[in-house]
Amino acid sequence: MCGIAGATNIALPDLDAMRRRLDHRGPDDHGLWRDEDSGAALAQTRLAVIDLSPGGHQPMASPCGRWVVVFNGEIYNYRALRAELEAKGETFATASDTEVLLRLLMRQGEAALDQLVGMFAVALWDRHECSLLLVRDRFGVKPLVWAALPGGHLAFASEIHALAACPGVDLGLDHRAVSDYLACLYVPAPRTIHAGIAKLEPGHLLRWRNGSWDIRRWWSPPFTGGRPIRHDEAVEELIPLVRQAVVDRLVSDVPVGCFLSGGIDSSVIAALMAEEARRQGAPPIRTFTMTFDAAAYDERDAAAQVAAHVGSHHTELPASPGIAGRLDAMVRHFGEPFGNPTALLIDDLSRLARQHVTVALVGDGGDEIFAGYPRYQGGLLAERAARLLPVWLRRGVVAPLAGLIPESSSGRHAFRRAREFLGSLGLAADERYASWVEYFDPAERAALLGGAEAGRPLAALYRAVAGADALDAMQQTDLLSFLPGNLLSYGDAMSMAHALELRLPLLDHRLAEAVGAIQAATRFAFGKKSLLKAVARRLLPAEIVDRPKLGFNPPMGLWLQRELKPMVAERLTPARLEELGLRWPPVERLLAEQRSGRRDHSLKVWALLVLEAWQRQQGGAPSPC
Repeated sequence: MCGIAGATNIALPDLDAMRRRLDHRGPDDHGLWRDEDSGAALAQTRLAVIDLSPGGHQPMASPCGRWVVVFNGEIYNYRALRAELEAKGETFATASDTEVLLRLLMRQGEAALDQLVGMFAVALWDRHECSLLLVRDRFGVKPLVWAALPGGHLAFASEIHALAACPGVDLGLDHRAVSDYLACLYVPAPRTIHAGIAKLEPGHLLRWRNGSWDIRRWWSPPFTGGRPIRHDEAVEELIPLVRQAVVDRLVSDVPVGCFLSGGIDSSVIAALMAEEARRQGAPPIRTFTMTFDAAAYDERDAAAQVAAHVGSHHTELPASPGIAGRLDAMVRHFGEPFGNPTALLIDDLSRLARQHVTVALVGDGGDEIFAGYPRYQGGLLAERAARLLPVWLRRGVVAPLAGLIPESSSGRHAFRRAREFLGSLGLAADERYASWVEYFDPAERAALLGGAEAGRPLAALYRAVAGADALDAMQQTDLLSFLPGNLLSYGDAMSMAHALELRLPLLDHRLAEAVGAIQAATRFAFGKKSLLKAVARRLLPAEIVDRPKLGFNPPMGLWLQRELKPMVAERLTPARLEELGLRWPPVERLLAEQRSGRRDHSLKVWALLVLEAWQRQQGGAPSPC
């Protein structure tokens, strides 16, 4: 695990300036390398996890000197791959997964990617061809951003903030990205907030040579399920895959723990970690739970029950006081506006857990792979309603009445979900799904930014992936947008701010491919996450498996009423909004509805605070319009 950076032509002092902005990701070592013939250079900051010796130092060159690699992530099956290479005559100088990756790429090129089990962002320089290969892992667990430079050159880095230090990068504002941010609360790939910086999308690679480059997808999420199989048969097939995914992610030369919420995803992971520890005669596993004073958000009792069942060494980590005030620090780590406040919790949890372990397994991805979100159930119900109810009834009667449904600002979402569901029944499937997962709708964004209404960015993605089954389309859309752009983005940024490595067993591609091939009717045979719940019943008591999902979210409504109230009053003013290029009247209405309790706009208010903080940190950057 580390941070990487480089360019096809750059001076070492400039590259070192980029590298220093990644030091938090890799406090154990760093390295720079430059090809004097071409001017290409690579940099890395290292968090030592596998092979703690100097042998894991990067950039790493091949024995012949032709290839040089920098790599952020882990290859979990590196030992098996190494054995295969040794059988073919390869010899190794280190015990690192980096050397295995390098030798595999030397032998097989891009074809080697299909053999990798892991999370990774890779840069490989070929000195003979003067070419650069950039690769991002299948789901986008590890970030990678890039920029075109004058003269046809190219630069890249793990983080926007590091790439911004490279001379020649266009840091102008991408106006479309501002609109997309307000819609999604993150900037969807491949855009970033800067016109000249792009995200390499998950499952994609970029090859640069002689001033030109091409980008292609090397892996796609597999949710086009059509395989007929009974639910019980599917469960039997998935159990060993889930177990293997967890066991593979225990490979480490440093302490490993688990973030435990008490929900199904993390509970299954903790149970399988504990099972493997007992098999190996190892000490009890370490588990960590964040606790809150507000009972509606606190899962300490549920997590403690799971910890007791699996026999873990369990630690409760109280959320730090004043956590909401870390807004400015959070924004700096993302390098662009990012509006999901759960990032603050991951930041705090990672900081506290890093005092005990260097690696933590987490349950992220379980809802996307095993269909755990309430909106999946809503999507299937809406499809049924569209077949049964005439359009005039859905649009002319149901939708207007839905607008009368009140809601709570205390973290309970049932009324809001009911209003959104009923109000969207008159929309096409793509617009309906986008309306559930986007925040500022097209009319609200037009009122804020001026000009014509922009489309829904996620509706276009839904249309592009839509297949015969609504569940396939919803899961595929989330795997290409919400998962990498939101969950994985804050997981990496906030954990690596404290040099803590997060590993995600439920995003093992072998497991995902097996689940995605199963027909949707089986995946959702007994409702949300039914396949994973059936796996969990083999490992955990029924009272744990059947416990209602709480979710890991901050009490944003309460924060806005309390500690964030002065910040809202100070920063969201007519004058400041004008500087941001945003119209004041729609913001004034939004704040009034939030204060009165008529609507829960807490995430929208937070998104505006984040945008204001990011713009202020730019030191006079141009306004959105």
